[in-house]
Amino acid sequence: MNSKGDKMLVAAIDFGAIYSGYAFVFKHDDFSKIDTNLAWDGGSLMSLKCPTCVLFDEKKQFHSFGYEAEDKYSELANDNEHQKWYYFRRFKMSLHKTEIKRDFVIPDDKGLTMPANKVFGAAIRFLKTHLLNTLANRGTGVAEKDIHWVLTVPAIWSDAAKQFMRETAVNEADIENGSLTIALEPEAASLYCQLLPSDKFSGSGILTLNKYIVLNLGDSTVELTVHEKQADGSLKELHEPIGVVWSGTKVDEVFHQMLIKIVGAKTFKTFCDSQKADHVDLLRELEAKKRTITPGSDNKITVKIPVSLTSLYEQENGETIADAIKETSFKGRMIWASDKVRIEANLFKWLFKESTDSVTRCVKELLQKLEVKDMDNFLMVGGFSESLMMQAAIKDAFPNAKIIIPADAGLVVVKGAVVFGREPMKISSRIAKYTYGINISPPFDSTLYPQEKRVVVGGKERSKDVFKKYIQKGESIKIGERRSGKHVSLKANQKEMLLKIYASAAKDPKFITDPGCEYMGRLIVKLPEAQDIFKVNVDMMFGQAELLVEAEEETSKQKFTSYFDFL
Repeated sequence: MNSKGDKMLVAAIDFGAIYSGYAFVFKHDDFSKIDTNLAWDGGSLMSLKCPTCVLFDEKKQFHSFGYEAEDKYSELANDNEHQKWYYFRRFKMSLHKTEIKRDFVIPDDKGLTMPANKVFGAAIRFLKTHLLNTLANRGTGVAEKDIHWVLTVPAIWSDAAKQFMRETAVNEADIENGSLTIALEPEAASLYCQLLPSDKFSGSGILTLNKYIVLNLGDSTVELTVHEKQADGSLKELHEPIGVVWSGTKVDEVFHQMLIKIVGAKTFKTFCDSQKADHVDLLRELEAKKRTITPGSDNKITVKIPVSLTSLYEQENGETIADAIKETSFKGRMIWASDKVRIEANLFKWLFKESTDSVTRCVKELLQKLEVKDMDNFLMVGGFSESLMMQAAIKDAFPNAKIIIPADAGLVVVKGAVVFGREPMKISSRIAKYTYGINISPPFDSTLYPQEKRVVVGGKERSKDVFKKYIQKGESIKIGERRSGKHVSLKANQKEMLLKIYASAAKDPKFITDPGCEYMGRLIVKLPEAQDIFKVNVDMMFGQAELLVEAEEETSKQKFTSYFDFL
């Protein structure tokens, strides 16, 4: 099997909460030749990404993905034949949960459940197959075995969520584990922006700064991190990624709430449940209008509204929606006529306020950190960075900042993932998100440990639950850096040594029972016979997206290696 570096092609899948897409480049081609999927056809909305929607039939067999899934489900709903089908949208948000297991299930549009790995796997498999078909149609001669795959994930995700995505891609989408790399979204975007010429940026111009804050405004997370460009062109992380889980569709949610205030929650729910096709059309219409609004807009914004919503309201309430508006705070600010509503420009801009406030608040919190205090260089990436309303909000909140925005900001993550796949060492170091260590039982010392930690093992007094630290939260770690420690067997003729690995949100935990400590996984070291006490050397390899532990028994020189199992 070829190593990743020997593969003919690097292909990246950007799996988003709302939209997904892919990009690829041949091994010997310049990065300026990174290609993406062709525009997906969503009726009135053409996009280089397609909706992350998956449809399964009544037997839980995959049917379709993206716009095709939206349209088919709408068609089924119109004929009232959708009740036993499984339709999943925006399901990536389920991986923001605090606890993730291999067998957890997620609900669909109606509350029906399926295993999460089957749903995620179907989506990844579709994008993989679509890319392979694209390559075949172009006559490239590239086979699946010739591809190094890269899958993007948010940097603020838990280790369990990242592992879930890897295992799902391998087990459900048949991507070879040795041919798969996990890329962190803000890092990928930052890497790609290093390659762009000056005419590919707006705002304050080309990215020539040595230090800057990356604002990755995706469709499910706001992520902020700080990068410093090194002399060799690589990027050093100066602050661990922070952020918040949010919905890039917050504008849609506020718009929905505005409609609910007018027509009522009951009517709007009935509309969404009974008129699936019309609801999808409404969301697509709103998406198109969101892209046209600017801070300087003063003309009314016209949004097409399905006649089915108007008819339903009048049928249930005996009055027109135009009459209903007069009883709300929107009186005089919107005009409803037949199949459209004309909204005052300032009212439409107000739909963005909750989203823009959330982002600016997050940036201000980061700027309070000592490591980035007074830093005013911002690189805005991610789909929501393309919004002129969001750009204006950042400029207004930070008037002295140098703000840089690449062209097609929504595509720099997937293109950057291709760059990272080919040149992973372009990220030179990362900041540890947690303190990592191993549970040990040293000789009991009453001056160091409380009496309740005293135990007797092999006739000797020991202290239980002690946290032996290997790396400290906030520490800068070079990619592939090793941290070593020595462990001694506790009693004679031990057949194996169990190394239990823990992570803590605290910088200096003393015991594994301290608040914020979590069990991460274990490594079992087999010990040779005919020796009383054994010594085991343990190395932890840090800095990669996944943490590796390696142990060597001193006498036999036998090595044991394990990745953490977070699931």
